[in-house]
Amino acid sequence: MRVLNLVSGVCVLFSTLAFGHLLEHHFSHASPEDYRSPVFWFLVVLAAATGFFSLVGGFLLLKRSR
Repeated sequence: MRVLNLVSGVCVLFSTLAFGHLLEHHFSHASPEDYRSPVFWFLVVLAAATGFFSLVGGFLLLKRSR
């Protein structure tokens, strides 16, 4: 069970890193009209919160495996 928690934690951390990269790529290539849209900012905040909770979940999986 420890190996499963360790592997799951590492996979979640790597997927969170990839998600963060995609979020940064989406944010940096947005048009000037997107920066004025409240829907765009709501989705950016929602995606950042999702990434944060994913990162916390990965750390908790790694902590539990010890």
